[in-house]
Order: sequence, then structure tokens, then C-alpha cells
Amino acid sequence: MNWKKIAATLSFALILPTITFAHGELWYDAKSYLPKFKKIAIYPIKWMDSEFLFNTDGESEIYQANDYFDKRFVRKLKIKTIPLGVPSKENEKIREDKSKYQALYANFSSEQDRAKKVTEITGSDGYAMSHIYMDRLEPHTSPAKTVQVQLKSWTEETDSPNGDRTYDVKTWTETHTIPAANLMLYHFGVDYNIYDRDGKKVMTYRNEEHTYPDDFGGISGIFDSSKNLSPEKYRVALFKSLVNEYRKDFEEIKKNFEDNKKKIRTSKTIGFKGINLPNNVGNDEYSLKSVYFTMKNLPFKLTTAKIDYYGTGSARYFVQGTINRYSLDRHWVEPHVTLSTNFVEEVESTDWYDSNGNKHTKKVTKYKNGIVDHHGYWDYVATVAGTFQLVDSSGRILLTHSATETDDKTADAYRHLLENFYRKVNNLT
Repeated sequence: MNWKKIAATLSFALILPTITFAHGELWYDAKSYLPKFKKIAIYPIKWMDSEFLFNTDGESEIYQANDYFDKRFVRKLKIKTIPLGVPSKENEKIREDKSKYQALYANFSSEQDRAKKVTEITGSDGYAMSHIYMDRLEPHTSPAKTVQVQLKSWTEETDSPNGDRTYDVKTWTETHTIPAANLMLYHFGVDYNIYDRDGKKVMTYRNEEHTYPDDFGGISGIFDSSKNLSPEKYRVALFKSLVNEYRKDFEEIKKNFEDNKKKIRTSKTIGFKGINLPNNVGNDEYSLKSVYFTMKNLPFKLTTAKIDYYGTGSARYFVQGTINRYSLDRHWVEPHVTLSTNFVEEVESTDWYDSNGNKHTKKVTKYKNGIVDHHGYWDYVATVAGTFQLVDSSGRILLTHSATETDDKTADAYRHLLENFYRKVNNLT
């Protein structure tokens, strides 16, 4: 496939900065052996409504994306893979009989039929699929805006016989126009599914980015920041960034699995009741599974209680909740300015000696404010509001935690809400 061509041109360089790790919407079947999977078949990427995407050209976007997804499993998760989307020379050894893999690309009537064929041909524990469900550009204009700016100049004297001081401070107001700018907002989303040998879905994961380039807080750097990226390569970088977050969440699953086996737990047991959900969560597979998974998974990490994950009836305490809002919203940030401190000149630099004979250098320096333009932009904020309670077996409420949390992603905002709740639970139980 040729990834969708972009008609608009960018009027600025695309450079990628660094951000902190964020979470996607994650669920996995805790009864499955997913944390112990040693070998996975990696299917080629699907883009929107397309079939699997192949390209043998190592410089192509498709090849780079397929290759990167595969290597995150091999190099970071230490999982052996059958990289069905990367038919390159380095994989010749595991592709000695290439013809037998062709059967894996057929249109199967069910995942059970696909899984049977995958197991027969590869002997893997399961198979992973990635799907780009959102890929679009939003060109727009930040309009020119005229503002009144109060500026200042001053002189600083440091390390003088009389100490440090600031003087000759002058202020004035300037009329300043922030110029218009043509901007490009990227919207990119990927979901991932892993199936076991029986074709049963054992993991779902969804994540997305709504981002500008460097000037507006773009995604984590994949390429050298000195490179000006074309829109096509920026798309690959977006894909890689989301794969990195997926890999880290997957890695956390494996780590928590091992940590939970070692953790000494009290005799008190926590079970779970339902969550009242807004329609946008209850009617969406990825959000729904993620919300319940996070509610049940975090207490393993944040409490020392035993967890009745499957409702066996042994619990003394129960968690129940209501989510009133679970949304990713955007608002327009108007063009604005900030002030910089600009060096003007060094007026004087003289040496002097104190009473102990120590040498000092007195410096007199002039400074002046500069104006830094910031174009208007769309800012995305995830908001999750809700209430969670710990109740006993009779329904008596022992603890209530209500909060509204925000972050750049809904999964993170929701985690903040539950993390604070479970810390209180741990102190109580």
C-alpha cells in the first residue's frame, strides 16, 4: 500500500521532542498465559480498512513500521517472533520454506480457524495484530493577533563590594502583532489484539496521538532532532511512539505478573462489584475492558490484600464505582506571547580584593525583555470524573473517594483516580 498521500504542505520543520511515558487502554485475560508467551507470530499492519500491508523495500514506511513493531517484541520483551510482515534477508533463516507462510494470509472464517493454522505452521503461543484506525491531518490557521505587551530593561550588578543589586529599571508598553501561521495537527490511532492458540482474544490495547510538531509539544523523538521530517516520516514516528507505549504497557504486565507471585499478602480479601458507566465507555470494547481491567489489576500493585479477581465468593471487602465522565476533549489556546530575558551588554567587569585578600570580579550587565510569539493551537485534555467505594459484605460503605482527574490520555486520567483510591484502601485494610 502507498500510505495515504498528503496534499497539504507544512510551512515549518517537523521536529520531535521527548515526553513522559503514557498508558493506553489495556486489557488482558488474566486466566491466559500471556505473560509467559515465548513465541508470537507478528502479522503485518492493517491500515484503516485495508488488507495486510507488505513492502520489501527497507526504506519504505510500511517496511519500517512492520519491522519496528516486530523488534519491540524481540529486543525489549525477549519474545521470539515469526515476523510475517518483514520478509527481509535477516529473516531468511526462519523463512526457509516461505511458501508455507502464505496460508496464514488467507481470509479465515473465524479467528479459531486462523489460530489453528498459525499453530500448525509456526508453533507459536499466539499471534499479534496491529491496526491503524485513525490517520488524518488537520491543516488550520492560527490567526494574527495584536496584543499590548509590557516590557522591561534593567541593570544587574553582581559580586561587588556592596553585594548584588538591580537598578535602572525601566518599563514601557509596546503594541505587538503575533503573525498568522499555517499549522498542521496530526491525528493517529492504533489498536492491537493478541490471540492465543485457540483463537481466543487474550489482549486488547488502544492508543492514539493528537499532536503538533516540536513547537507545540509533539511526540517522543524517534529520529535525530536535527532532521526535518516529511509528513510521511512523521507518520512513521507517530506509529513508533505508540508501539513504544504498547511495549512498555506489555512489559508492565510481565513485571506485575512476577511481582504478584512474590508479594506477601494479608488475609483480607478484596472482590469487585460493578461500575456505572457513561455510554461512550459501556458501548466501546476497548474502553470497557480497560476500565474493568484497571480496577481489578491496580490493587495487586497498590495493596497487600488478597484479590478475588474472579468472584469466587471469598472476599470480605468489595470495590464498586461510578464513572460520570470519561472523555478526551479539545479547546483552542489563543495566540499569545511570553517574555524572554535578553542580554544587552556587559558594561563593566573589574577585579577587587576583600579584607582577607580573596579576589572577586564585579560585573555590571544590562538586560532587556524580548517578545516570544506563540501561535494558537488545539490542546487535548483527557478528563475522568468518578467515585469509587470500598464496601463490606453487608454493603456498608467503609471508604469513598471522589475526584476529577486530567491528563493527556483517558487511560492515564483514570489510573490517577484509581491509584489515589487504592492508596486509601491500602491504609484502611
